[in-house]
Amino acid sequence: MVDEQTPIPAGERRCPWCGSEHTKLVQRGFTGPTDERDQYFICRDCEMLTYEIVSKTARDMRLGQYRLGATYRDNPRQTRYRISRVLKVGVNEHLLYLKPIVRQEQPATQRAGS
Repeated sequence: MVDEQTPIPAGERRCPWCGSEHTKLVQRGFTGPTDERDQYFICRDCEMLTYEIVSKTARDMRLGQYRLGATYRDNPRQTRYRISRVLKVGVNEHLLYLKPIVRQEQPATQRAGS
């Protein structure tokens, strides 16, 4: 296990749900190896999916009332995120940059060891 003081190399992500560093990134993009609209990573230990960037249309933005600082809910996985940035790209696309909201029942180092 990595000490909390040890920096994680660029490009690696730590699972916010269990603290594991064994993750797989799925990058957003319409060219290259994937055609994903959203960017997320999957933890190989707890199998949780964590969104980083979510794409929404202008209609979605109006109906969902997504704005900076608001909460984004992923109902199928029962997870919540804080919207840290909203970026308008193109004519009909907005990108929501997300930070997971994790209940702090116990420190991440203990969750990873469980």
